[in-house]
Amino acid sequence: MTTSNLDQVIEEVKALSPDDQRKLREWLDRLLAPPTPQMTEEEFEQHLLAKGVISEIPPRIIDPIFEQNRKPIEIEGKPVSEIIIEERR
Repeated sequence: MTTSNLDQVIEEVKALSPDDQRKLREWLDRLLAPPTPQMTEEEFEQHLLAKGVISEIPPRIIDPIFEQNRKPIEIEGKPVSEIIIEERR
């Protein structure tokens, strides 16, 4: 009977020192941890500022003329995303 890779790994982990087992456990915990939520752009800028990567947060450039005249374009037919998915099949 052959042993599986998992069985071999388990035996090797048992042979590790307690300190190495702890380090392995910490590494596995980080690997299997749920992903952290994404930062907003503002949170990221604050993070960079706090770490000293940037010295100030530049002001946002908002074009009021663009925002005022912005109107959605009406189109007929399928959304482009659906067309792309269909063409990939």
